Amino acid sequence: MEEAMSRDNDTVPPTAETANASAIASALGALVFATVRQLPTQSQTAFATDLARLARNAERQGQTPEEALLLNLYRVAVAAAK
Repeated sequence: MEEAMSRDNDTVPPTAETANASAIASALGALVFATVRQLPTQSQTAFATDLARLARNAERQGQTPEEALLLNLYRVAVAAAK
């Protein structure tokens, strides 16, 4: 019997739920990027720092999906600030 996922490839097969989650994450990233671009430099840094702090708190609470999303949004904020 074939396995749904190989041991070498631990990715989850796409479903409507994962597609929706991916779309939401992409939309949030776009929103963060656009927002940070409109902020003064000092506020851009504070925005990115807040996202990093929120990700750290999610990590401490064992909320891995939230941590991953917040880290991605932090990276977007840093990229937008350049």
